[in-house]
Amino acid sequence: MLLRKEEVAVMCNKLEERKQAMLMYHLQHLSKAEICRRLKCTRPWLDRWLERYDPGDVEGSLRDHQTGPKQDNSPWSAAIRQQVIDMRKARSQEPRWRYAFIGAEAIHLELKALGSAEVPPVRTIHTWFVEADLVNHPEEPSEEEKEPKPIPLPVADAVNRVQQLDLKGPLYLAGRSTKHYLAVLRDRYSHRCAITVLDSREAQGIVDFLVVNWHWLGLPDYLQLDNALEFRGSNRYPRSFGKVVRVSVDLGIEPVFNPPGEPWRNGGIEWFNGFLDKRLLQVKFEDLQAFRAEARVCQDQCNQTHRLAEHDGLTPNQIATAAALRLPPKDYSRHRSKQLSQERGFVSFVRLVRKSGRITLGAGDRFMVDPDLAYQYVLARVDLAQKLVRITHDEQEIKTYDFSADTVGLWAMDEQQGIPVDNKIVKVLVEV
Repeated sequence: MLLRKEEVAVMCNKLEERKQAMLMYHLQHLSKAEICRRLKCTRPWLDRWLERYDPGDVEGSLRDHQTGPKQDNSPWSAAIRQQVIDMRKARSQEPRWRYAFIGAEAIHLELKALGSAEVPPVRTIHTWFVEADLVNHPEEPSEEEKEPKPIPLPVADAVNRVQQLDLKGPLYLAGRSTKHYLAVLRDRYSHRCAITVLDSREAQGIVDFLVVNWHWLGLPDYLQLDNALEFRGSNRYPRSFGKVVRVSVDLGIEPVFNPPGEPWRNGGIEWFNGFLDKRLLQVKFEDLQAFRAEARVCQDQCNQTHRLAEHDGLTPNQIATAAALRLPPKDYSRHRSKQLSQERGFVSFVRLVRKSGRITLGAGDRFMVDPDLAYQYVLARVDLAQKLVRITHDEQEIKTYDFSADTVGLWAMDEQQGIPVDNKIVKVLVEV
C-alpha cells in the first residue's frame, strides 16, 4: 500500500514515542505510572510494547505489524510486474533510453501501444516502482503563487496554435571558455520540439534556427517569448522591433511577450528545459560537433517516443501527422535581409498594470491604462500597419494609443486627469 507523506510522518512519530517509553523503563528505571503520566499514554499500551520489545531488533519489534491479507490477491501476474520494473530500470540506466519518459504513466502508455495482454493501471505500476525502491522522493514543492486574476495569453487548443521559444545558457564545453546557447522551440499542444546549439545570442542565429525548423515543424499562429533583447529588439529604439519579431510577422506569426519577470508563463518550455538539464546537459561532450549531434538525437527521441496521456498515448510526431501544417515558402530567404520592414502584422505584450495604472512595453515606453486596474493583467496589441497599440482587459478594449516612433517617451497621466509628465501629455486616440 502506498502511504501519503503525512501518514509516514505519523508512523515515525509513533515509533519515536515507543522508543522513548523503552528508554524511560529500561535505562532510566522510571515507574510505569510515571512513564504513562509523561507520555500521556495508557497502561495497557505501555504493557503491550514492553512485552513486544526486543533489544536485538529495536526498530522491528516496535513497528506496527502488518494487518493486511497474507496472500497476494493482485489480478496482475508476477511476469508483468517484473516486466514493468525491468522497463523502468532499462530507461533509467541505458544510454539509448536517455531521453525517454520513465514514469508509471509512460510505461502504461507504452504497454498499451505495444498491445500487451496485461496493461496495469498507472497507480498500480507506480506502487510497484515504490516497492522496488525505484522512485525518488523529492522535497515538498513550495506553494505556487496564487493567481486569482485572469491572464490574456493565447490558448494552445490545436497543433501550432502556440509555439514557445527559449534560449538557455551560456553553456560551456569542458575545459573551454567559449559560450554556447541551447535554442529550444516547442509546440505547446503536441509537445513537438526543435533543439540546436548556437554560438551566440545574436538574432540572426536565432532566426536561422527558426526558419529552418519551421519548414518541418510548421508555422504557429502565436510565438510566445520572454522579453530578452535578442527577441524583442533594442532598448534604445523600443518601437523598432528586432529581427525575430520582424521575421515572425513577415511569415504571418504574432509574437506574444510574457509579463517581465514571470518565466513560468512559458511553463511548457521551462519544464522542458528542466528535462534537458537532467538528460542532455548531463552528457560530457568533447567538442561542439558532438554537442550538436546529441541535441539532434534528443530532439528526435522526444518527438518519436514521448507518449502523451492527454492525447491517448500518441507521440508528438503522431499528433502532428494528423494536423494540417502551415509551412513557409520553400525558397523563403527574407530572414537574411538587413532591411526587413515592420509594416504589417501584430505584436502583443501581456503586462501587469502597476499601482500607478501604467504599463511598460519596452525601455521607457510607458502607457497609462487605469489605476483602477492595478495588479490586473492587460493585453497591449500593436498594429504595425496602423501604428497603433490597443489595450484590452478581459477582452474589452480600454484605450488606443499612437505607436509611431516619434511618440516614444511622451507618456503621461490620462488627459482627463490633466497631470502632465515632463510638461507633455499623450493624447488618447480612442477610449472605450
